Amino acid sequence: MNGLNEILRPKTFEDIVGQEHILGKGAFLRLAIENRKIYSMIFYGPPGCGKSSTMELINTYTDYEVYHFNGAFASVKEIKKILEYAKKVKEIKKILLFVDEIHRFNKKQQDIFLPGIEAGDYVLIGATTENPYKMINEALLSRVRIIAFKKLSKENIVTLLRKASEIQKISLTDEAEEFVSKVSNGDARFAINLYEVLSFIAKSEGKNTIDKSILELYSGEEKYVFNEKEHYNLASAFIKSIRGSDPDAALYYLARMLEEGEDPRFIARRLIILASEDIGLADPMALVIAASTAYAVEYVGLPECVLNLSECVIYLSTAPKSNSATVAIGKAREIAKETKDIKVPRHLLNFPGSGYIYPHDYGGFVRKSYLPKELSDKIFYFPKSIGKEKRIKEIVETLWKGVKDYGSVIKTESKKYDD
Repeated sequence: MNGLNEILRPKTFEDIVGQEHILGKGAFLRLAIENRKIYSMIFYGPPGCGKSSTMELINTYTDYEVYHFNGAFASVKEIKKILEYAKKVKEIKKILLFVDEIHRFNKKQQDIFLPGIEAGDYVLIGATTENPYKMINEALLSRVRIIAFKKLSKENIVTLLRKASEIQKISLTDEAEEFVSKVSNGDARFAINLYEVLSFIAKSEGKNTIDKSILELYSGEEKYVFNEKEHYNLASAFIKSIRGSDPDAALYYLARMLEEGEDPRFIARRLIILASEDIGLADPMALVIAASTAYAVEYVGLPECVLNLSECVIYLSTAPKSNSATVAIGKAREIAKETKDIKVPRHLLNFPGSGYIYPHDYGGFVRKSYLPKELSDKIFYFPKSIGKEKRIKEIVETLWKGVKDYGSVIKTESKKYDD
């Protein structure tokens, strides 16, 4: 099943789909490769976005002796052997270590790379789908460049599918392209693998086109999403049901989306947004639970992650609701756009004699506005008397009594947000 992926793997920069910001003409990484000046780097991005393919370009365009490792399987002992070899031959040849899933090495183990990088024994390129600022130790981060890869767009995936169809001589209808590009969620490897499976089914049926009937054979009657409008309709109903505190309706639309083949990661992301947008400070634990659910979805996967989603949906549906944080940042951004020329007050600047009053020298609080003089009467955040936010309301009204007149606002203006 990996044959087509290998055939489609880019051989030149022109073959690359997406990643123009780092591999387009004149972009940093492309210039480094073309000039055969490779730096130690961490490639960071989602699965199937081109990290390994870029490594192949480096292999093609440069004269480094490349050693591949995978952090999930390689041992520190294996790595050390190559590091020692690199040290011995550094005056003779250029060595490059490519460590896929480098985050699998814990932060202490990652220290083995430091001396060699520092001494110029070799170039290290690590690849990871995890946030390097969390998973890579600080000493190593300070010695490498972070290269961020973007998730491929639907258009990028369609481009790859059309290249695949030229090779396999099995075309796709528009709705088949829509299906594959949607369920692959920006993962080129997944998309091509799925195309190969669908091509196999089409050939078995004596067809040279992947159409609706082939998709039904693959995933079952009505188990795929062709209708983009229905995708957004279900997502909208799902979010509005949670916002409206109706767990039964929310669970129903959750089930509908899953039955239609929706990516559970999309659902998890929407729950994280909703936790801040609609629940916010009325129950700050909502964001923690939504973020934990997103992790569980990635870690567990289907079908079991449905249980994690169900628990989260019930919690968010029954949590107290407040959109005060959403309204607050909306108001603040509106004013920020209009007041870009206003200077930061002198007493907030970082130099001796600015007049800054250190709150800890005065019991932890000084009743003095930190806004520029021109905006001193502005209030962006109006807490609500709902859930845990009721206590926040009491705190800000007590702290800022006489400076900020919360009492003058009888009703907070809320914006309506369409999903």
